[in-house]
Amino acid sequence: MAEIPFRKGLFHIPRSPGEKPYLLGSRCHVCGYTCFPSKVVCVRCRRDDTMAEVTLGPYGILKNFAVMQVGPPDFPPPYIMGYVTMDEGPVVFTTITGCEATEDALEIGQPMELVIDTIKTDEDGNALLGWKFRPGRRGAR
Repeated sequence: MAEIPFRKGLFHIPRSPGEKPYLLGSRCHVCGYTCFPSKVVCVRCRRDDTMAEVTLGPYGILKNFAVMQVGPPDFPPPYIMGYVTMDEGPVVFTTITGCEATEDALEIGQPMELVIDTIKTDEDGNALLGWKFRPGRRGAR
């Protein structure tokens, strides 16, 4: 079984135990707007050719979440979906892992940490990787 990103160009998979994962976003060098996923045109100042790739993560704060009781195929409930405001500014819609899928498992405002994990398995048995966040504390940068 191979591990394959579900889509290339969205995140970095650590290659060694000490390396942290990160998302690939973009920042406007004119107005400073930062987003994920990357954009070619800045949605704030509407200028093109001003966006440069930046790394985002691995830390953020939980903004909101919900426990999903119904899910699409390959996503058996219950599971948690949420919004995490990354330290660099973008708000990321994400699956939350590393805790029970209950309403009292998380608190708004708590620190979160980015992880790269299996989203689902494809028809050939390959693990399709994507980003998730888990409850965590900030580490040394």
